[in-house]
Amino acid sequence: MGDLSVTVRLHGEVVEDTVLPLRRTTRIGDDPSAVVAFPGADVVVVRAGERLLVRGRALEEGDALELSLGPVEVTVEHTLRGRTPPEWRSSFDVRFLGVVALVTAVGTWLDVAEAWWARDPLALGHRNGVPSAQVDEADRAQGEASVQRPALAGGTAEVAPELDAEPEDDQAQGPRHLADDEHTGTAWSAWYRRAVPQDDQVSGAYLRLRDNPSDAAAHRVVAQAAYDADEYDVAVWHYRWLVQQDPGDRTLMVRLARAEKRRGRHAREADLYRRVLEDDPTNPDALGGLAVALARMGRLDEAVTLVDELQAAAPTAPATDMTVALISAIQGQEREAIEALDRAVAARGQLTDELQLELRRDLALDPALADLRKDKRLRATLHRHMGAAAPTPTR
Repeated sequence: MGDLSVTVRLHGEVVEDTVLPLRRTTRIGDDPSAVVAFPGADVVVVRAGERLLVRGRALEEGDALELSLGPVEVTVEHTLRGRTPPEWRSSFDVRFLGVVALVTAVGTWLDVAEAWWARDPLALGHRNGVPSAQVDEADRAQGEASVQRPALAGGTAEVAPELDAEPEDDQAQGPRHLADDEHTGTAWSAWYRRAVPQDDQVSGAYLRLRDNPSDAAAHRVVAQAAYDADEYDVAVWHYRWLVQQDPGDRTLMVRLARAEKRRGRHAREADLYRRVLEDDPTNPDALGGLAVALARMGRLDEAVTLVDELQAAAPTAPATDMTVALISAIQGQEREAIEALDRAVAARGQLTDELQLELRRDLALDPALADLRKDKRLRATLHRHMGAAAPTPTR
């Protein structure tokens, strides 16, 4: 039987490459007992006869599993029989060893890894809900200019009451959700935007806010309109104000969490879902949202546990299949992701109009599905369920 090969790369550079004999069980990752250390995940590998079990996957000899953990990429391979090197092979970067020492003192791998990863390249400075003049124009031109509605982004400071300042550690844990039709060759963005409803109450809501900056109903209208226009920073500002006024409104917290997700602020998103689950432990929106947020941050063991809870609470819900699809895509399991998306789209009639639009938004914009948006199998799946209403090629 083959051995366990673990290769760790930091920003694409190999920092450890080790082959270990495995008889029963071993642990790799950020647990103190791990035989191979890397940040972002605690992974248990189990020998089951001729196979190795890793994160719910059964690896036959020659099979490998790729884990993407921010700047760290890990390849776990069940080596072919006969590949037994004379000694452990490890090559450490001195800087990496220094970071290990630092992390031991600080007590958390993931925070240090995110500090390396870099500050959010698309972070926007804000004051009272309005993007600051320091927004990088190239980033905005790349994906946001095509959907920007100045009426939503401007004027908020004149009408809005004071809001608690943005936390100083306003960093993204993932990329912003932007259209990528130029890379996929399919008009996913146009397909999604066709389903976005036009709200004729937006102008009136702004007028009401000018007269009464504490008009909660007007804030709701503007927040939803901004979110539907992909202006997530403006949506977050208004939803944060609403949640501060009514911290017990779980629907508002879920909507704020979704807006934070679209900005790549997955730590904040996760915190909001946890607040919902404190009062409603089986809330499917919060269970699914938290599972995906944790998976995006490399905490796959916790994500899988939440998926189990979600499948027990809502086994046939389209949102459950969408959660499975996103986590499978994050792990590079494309076949499993497409199968789950097939089930979710087939059952979309069970969803409210808002959640059907959210499903389209995920399919069109979510970075976890970027590779699948290029895949003809996904387009064929939607065509089978939607016919001519499915996304069409751009060329």
